[in-house]
Amino acid sequence: MPGRHVSRVRALYKRVLQLHRVLPPDLKALGDQYVKDEFRRHKSVGSDEAQRFLQEWEGMSRNLDACI
Repeated sequence: MPGRHVSRVRALYKRVLQLHRVLPPDLKALGDQYVKDEFRRHKSVGSDEAQRFLQEWEGMSRNLDACI
């Protein structure tokens, strides 16, 4: 299970950064830094918090993907 979780987190992280590529440079830089900080901040949270974090970011990823 932990290996699957790590793969899911990495894939989501990469996907969000990929979605940022279409943003104007200043917004891309801001968004990339925010994503990096958030993922780093939530690296050591408990299981319940990690699930909520992933659900929120997966939703954000879907929303951003729909706008592109």
